[in-house]
Amino acid sequence: DKLCEEEWRANLFAEAAEKVKEQVSASQYQIFDLYVLKKWPVRKIAETLGIRSGQVYVAKHRVSLLVKRELQNLKAKTL
Repeated sequence: DKLCEEEWRANLFAEAAEKVKEQVSASQYQIFDLYVLKKWPVRKIAETLGIRSGQVYVAKHRVSLLVKRELQNLKAKTL
């Protein structure tokens, strides 16, 4: 039962992330993906993408808010 719920949550998150991906720039989503999903360190992301560390935090914050909002919408639809 717990495994089923974890799978449901993972699928819900993936769906929310895909919807958000369509709403933000490719670079914003790439930063989010590298930092949150792939768990790269901020310094590595900044160096790889040629951006400042602050941009990583800003993109993570903005995209995370959208993903949370989308998760709430999807949960409301499934309940």
